[in-house]
Amino acid sequence: MNGAQSTAAPGFAATFVSEWRKMRALRSTPIGVALIVLVSVGVGGFMTVIGDSAAIADAQAESEYSVIFYSSGLVTWAYAYLAASFVAAEFQGLGESTFVATARRGRVLAAKLVLVAAGGLIVGLLASVMTVAATQGALALRGSGSLDLTDPGLVRAIALLVAVSMAVQGLLAAGFAVLVRSAVAAVVVTGLISLLPVSLAPFLGDGYAASVPRWLPGAAVESLAGVAAPGSHGYLDWPLALACVTAWVAAVGTAAALRLPRMDIR
Repeated sequence: MNGAQSTAAPGFAATFVSEWRKMRALRSTPIGVALIVLVSVGVGGFMTVIGDSAAIADAQAESEYSVIFYSSGLVTWAYAYLAASFVAAEFQGLGESTFVATARRGRVLAAKLVLVAAGGLIVGLLASVMTVAATQGALALRGSGSLDLTDPGLVRAIALLVAVSMAVQGLLAAGFAVLVRSAVAAVVVTGLISLLPVSLAPFLGDGYAASVPRWLPGAAVESLAGVAAPGSHGYLDWPLALACVTAWVAAVGTAAALRLPRMDIR
């Protein structure tokens, strides 16, 4: 039979494996993940070891999350940058080969987003558990009051807050990386969405403070994790919090999926 034989385009499984290998091959990924875990554990452990044990115990008694999640914001935004970089790399030369091998760009984006979400959940949970072990172990050795790790509410917070925060903010940053073609700009946009409306709340009145901040992705994740106080301006019942987080991720992901096929990869 004459003529070149046609070859089928790579399916999602092949695309996923390719993106997984690409993620592992990027030197920034394993280094960044290791630094995230080390910073989370190191900052928490360092503050617990060198700080005044009585003051730390008092702070933890007043707010049981104050010590174990001391570095959660820092490591969450570090992961968001890694996620954005993983996507933005396609606009710095990699895309010229990626989107030739897999012409369906949405399939590539979907594989990246699955990896970003899974990575956030795994890395966040690992960092959270190790930080709790380091801080509470240090307090126990110093004879200070440690947390009751059998408390279901505390277990929920440890399991969900950092892990879901990393996954959600990572997905948002990855989606914005498509829209703005830059990892740094994507993290800035994601940060402004999460932080700017909260910063404006004291200046815009009680009506704004009681209605807007709770619908932001960061606040919704805190409600999901059980960290937000019921009745506070940042609190949502968990079904509404889950719907809010899903809506944010779906909106940004859909915008990225619609934009990517129409972009020049340069």
